[in-house]
Amino acid sequence: MASLEVQSLQRTFDILEVVGNSVTPVSLKYITDATGLPKSTVYRLLSNLEKRDYVRCDTNGNYRLGLQLLMMSQRAEQNFDIKHLTRKYLHQLNELTKETVHLGILAKNRVLYVDTVESPHALRLVAKLGTTNAMHCTALGKALLIKHDDAKIREMLEAEDMEKRTEFTLCTPDAFLTEMTKIRRLGYALDDCESELDGRCIGAPIYDNTGKVIAAISISGLASRFARDYIESQVAGRLLECTGEISKSLGYADR
Repeated sequence: MASLEVQSLQRTFDILEVVGNSVTPVSLKYITDATGLPKSTVYRLLSNLEKRDYVRCDTNGNYRLGLQLLMMSQRAEQNFDIKHLTRKYLHQLNELTKETVHLGILAKNRVLYVDTVESPHALRLVAKLGTTNAMHCTALGKALLIKHDDAKIREMLEAEDMEKRTEFTLCTPDAFLTEMTKIRRLGYALDDCESELDGRCIGAPIYDNTGKVIAAISISGLASRFARDYIESQVAGRLLECTGEISKSLGYADR
């Protein structure tokens, strides 16, 4: 069964590549000839792809890429651009604090880590690229939600398990929303030993030209050396300057 599933997947990729590499919509016969697959197989796989909007069939019976793939490619391109734009700022913040700096985005009610510059300290907080973390107990998660309204945030939190990781973790939507009121006023978020007992983080959002939060940057360090008063007096302002400059380069105008 496993080998059949892999074969089906490879055939699906072959079909998508034929459709995607053509500058004009292509017919079922064209796809069948290009892939060398039986017509019935191509039609069956195309039907499944069409249901998920990975391909679309026009009135002439020809196929082109669907909106699902186009949106995914745009997000991938956007994430690549964000990494390129933010890299120098991640290094600047790393040099300033000597702590780990992360770039994250929101993905299915989770924080997804897309770039990082690690602390030079032997003992440091690090998240592996491509992994995800919870929203409710991370500075990145809070920063990414700064423009969401309370009803949407509550809906997202209730769909997730607000795990109590430490005695300081916000474990109810009401407690989290109270914290968000403060975050919106300050423009940045803190994780004050909420995810790890000896971990403290600060995060701030990055906006695009429409005012939408598309990413966030956080700085994470051991609470024993990354003191809250130092964060608030020396780090917060510089972090907001960096995220502000990135947002401005994306066309954001703070109103």
